[in-house]
Amino acid sequence: MKAIAILNLKGGVGKTVTAVNMAHILCADHKQRVLLVDCDSQCNATEFFGLRSVDGSTLDDILRGDAEPYYPENVYATDYPGLDMIPASDELMDLDMSHIADNRVHGRVLADLCTAIREDDAYDFVIFDCPPAFNAASAAALLAADEVIIPIKLDAFSVRGLANVARQIDNIQRINSSIRIAGALITMWRNTPVVLQAESSLRCCNILPVFQTVIRRTDKVDEMTFEHKPIALYSPRSAAGYDYRAFVQEYITPPVTMDELLRREA
Repeated sequence: MKAIAILNLKGGVGKTVTAVNMAHILCADHKQRVLLVDCDSQCNATEFFGLRSVDGSTLDDILRGDAEPYYPENVYATDYPGLDMIPASDELMDLDMSHIADNRVHGRVLADLCTAIREDDAYDFVIFDCPPAFNAASAAALLAADEVIIPIKLDAFSVRGLANVARQIDNIQRINSSIRIAGALITMWRNTPVVLQAESSLRCCNILPVFQTVIRRTDKVDEMTFEHKPIALYSPRSAAGYDYRAFVQEYITPPVTMDELLRREA
């Protein structure tokens, strides 16, 4: 089992869109068992999958130690076979790093959850959708994660912010020595001189690895959030629909081509 944190300290770069589409594509195209954990108090991933008003525990309860620690009690099925979720709640907003220091938040609870999942061989991937802040929830996710994927929208602010993200992950490595940066994923890509220049600079600066696949800007991404449907279902042949599937292909390198995936739907 591999645990992945989707993280960037800057908002509006496509973290949740990346998390929900990666989770769905891993299940739908590659028959993987995926647990998606919403670590963001905005609850966007939770709302996307229709779990905003669950009658039971949420991530806030788990972090505080108020929920049954054994994970089957904490997960909820989505409408997509193989894709389960631990939802977020507004109460996550109240948890900051000081709550780990005073033991009101159990910092390693998500790491313990991943250990239990591995022991039971329950999932192939755990994906943490992290907030645009280094708080208790994102720290717990990083303590549990094997890899970090950093979505980035190409502008001066985002590129400079990558150094901050890399520094935070370096700090986490003192506790979670196995964590690594899988790469930066360029989102909302457009064929314009400023974007091309920024992409070239990012790929040449060697701050961190950069995925070859880019996610092109398309209105279909915004539309899918209103329809509550993953892009591979809502608009599989749109630019982003193709790109997200190609990105997952690049990430896990399975023995199937994009052309074959698309032919299955023809």
